Amino acid sequence: MPQVKAEFRINSKTWATFDGHVEPDTATGYRFEGTITAITMLDRSSAGFPNKVRIGHGGTKNKYERLEFEIQGVETENTFEVKGHGSRQSGDTVDFYVGLNNGVTGDFQDGPEVTTGVGGPSQKLTPFYQKRDNSDVLIYDVRFDGSARSDGEKGFVLTGAFDGADAPGSVGSKSATLGYKTDSGSWQYKTYAFKDLPQEIRVVGTRKPGEGLTVQLGANSGLANVYQYGDPEKVKLPDTF
Repeated sequence: MPQVKAEFRINSKTWATFDGHVEPDTATGYRFEGTITAITMLDRSSAGFPNKVRIGHGGTKNKYERLEFEIQGVETENTFEVKGHGSRQSGDTVDFYVGLNNGVTGDFQDGPEVTTGVGGPSQKLTPFYQKRDNSDVLIYDVRFDGSARSDGEKGFVLTGAFDGADAPGSVGSKSATLGYKTDSGSWQYKTYAFKDLPQEIRVVGTRKPGEGLTVQLGANSGLANVYQYGDPEKVKLPDTF
């Protein structure tokens, strides 16, 4: 997921940061989460209002939404775990900033905007591997029901349910494997014993701009536990939607 780092700083004792990530939520939305850290040297105990930190966010072509948090103590670091969502126009980027109510009357001062893409639409992936015996009885059945999407122009996210079954009474330790690779990359694998399936798969990886992703399933179903594989399934990963 695209990383977001926003900062507002006056000095070493008055600053705020947001460190998080953002991902698409349909073609006209986004979700984000992360950590706000804030500190202030101002003592508001007799001001009638507290010290606050805020995060602003919104589609670049939309209006901002804001979340505010009250800072406890003076010259004491406060941390806040935040989650949120917002709207954007299709294909639009998202802006973030952080700020403190550092003005004499509690007016907010904000740091510079940080603009980021949110990633592309999910692409369905349903590869499988099956093997039958000489009587046409299904003895290995490995399946993946998931999707992949771009995570910025140089990343991808692969998620889904990985499940499978081998024949009762199989000899030796039998495992199912899920392989994945970008167009120019090498194969990487997630391998589990059949007894440990199902598994929820989540992979965050890197790719060259414009590259797609290929997924292939298999099992050590051959002689001497050699791995055998089903047909590979490839998807393109659009950068935006």
